[in-house]
Amino acid sequence: MIIDIHGYFGEWPYWPLRNSHEAAILCHMDRLGISQLAVSSLRGIFSDPGGGNQEVIRLARSHPDRFIPALTYSPYAPGRERYGEDFKDLPTGIVKLFPIQHTYDPLEETYIHELLTFCGEKQIPVMIPYRLMMSWRFPVFDLKKTGRLVASFPEVRFILASINYLAELQSALHIVKQYANAYIETSGMMSFGGIETAVRQVGAERMLHGTCLPLQNPAIGPLKIRNASISEDEKDMILYGNAQKLLGMK
Repeated sequence: MIIDIHGYFGEWPYWPLRNSHEAAILCHMDRLGISQLAVSSLRGIFSDPGGGNQEVIRLARSHPDRFIPALTYSPYAPGRERYGEDFKDLPTGIVKLFPIQHTYDPLEETYIHELLTFCGEKQIPVMIPYRLMMSWRFPVFDLKKTGRLVASFPEVRFILASINYLAELQSALHIVKQYANAYIETSGMMSFGGIETAVRQVGAERMLHGTCLPLQNPAIGPLKIRNASISEDEKDMILYGNAQKLLGMK
């Protein structure tokens, strides 16, 4: 069993993207043994968060056993007030924040503080990608600001996403070590021994499997965990066990 905590679907504005729609994503999931995918809409990141969230909810309701809704909100976009209604009838889900793409500072926005308070009360995990995907061409969000958010909202479970290696990995792991409400996902960990390094420093119980499907080759995601020099129990925690607990899944 594999749960993928970090995926997308829809149209990509930068270059032609293959396999980004429902049938192709399901095909990838079946091929790689990914049971469930937390999915967000690319439309919601680039142009229309409210419309993108409705696409995600429809997709999750069409395949409730395969897709976990990952909804995104911006202080400046229509639909920002819908988070209570959006999550009302969903069995589980996460919130993804994209401060760079939506051009805001989450530390300075009253709306984001209200949204995070809601997530804490409802036990909805919040993911903040360091970068949109693992490509050096994309801008990154200041990890020190992410750390301040994690510290300011101890009741919210935060997932640090799309972290690669060297200084950025060390900074992210420092946050996870400091705060019990912080986790890290694996889609951006491209260095040799990166999974082992993270397990040594923060423990497998604070790590979540991710692929960034379909923006990255999803086959690498499960493979680097399966091939890591860690125990089988640790692999199972990263591949699905931690996500089940975090999302309140049976």
